[in-house]
Amino acid sequence: MAKRPGVMVAMFDIPDSLEREFNTWYEEEHIPEKVGQVPGFLSARRYKALDGRPNYLCIYELEDISVVDNPEYQQNYRNGTVTTERMKAKAKTFYRNVYVQIHEAADGLPLPE
Repeated sequence: MAKRPGVMVAMFDIPDSLEREFNTWYEEEHIPEKVGQVPGFLSARRYKALDGRPNYLCIYELEDISVVDNPEYQQNYRNGTVTTERMKAKAKTFYRNVYVQIHEAADGLPLPE
């Protein structure tokens, strides 16, 4: 079966009072427990909104979207650390979704006329 590359997107609305702790946890604990530990998680990129909410976005590049059905990922997701569970509980909003790649253009998408 052909691989179906994609991304997993996580969006968080983190209270200002938790931002420092959230960023430390995400960079030092959460991303390393996915990328490099769970087969098929290739990379992670994090972003902060210039304005509006949710205020944080993380995009994980997946070798294949089936990685989220992998028992290693499922165990990793269900058995988060104490800090992971606390951060999820403290987030005002938490969205997580998986997207399959439907197009790739090496030179970027054409601009509308």
